[in-house]
Amino acid sequence: MIKKTITITSSEGLHARPATELAKISIKFKCDLKMYRKGDISKIYQPKSILSIMSLGASKGEEIVFESDGVDEEMAIKAIEETLK
Repeated sequence: MIKKTITITSSEGLHARPATELAKISIKFKCDLKMYRKGDISKIYQPKSILSIMSLGASKGEEIVFESDGVDEEMAIKAIEETLK
């Protein structure tokens, strides 16, 4: 399992357009993916779901932890990181 904390840099946060891009990338991978706000593991969100990403409501500057577990876990985290730059 890999964990990576990514700071949201987009001025719009993770709203419609960035959420769609994140979901499109995440769906390509076989590994299990999840995301949550840094320091708050009580609510887990699914990066393969646009609605789940948008319900997170992450704003610019927030730190989001992404976890991947499975066959292509390293590639998934790298792709997510590139998408959110």
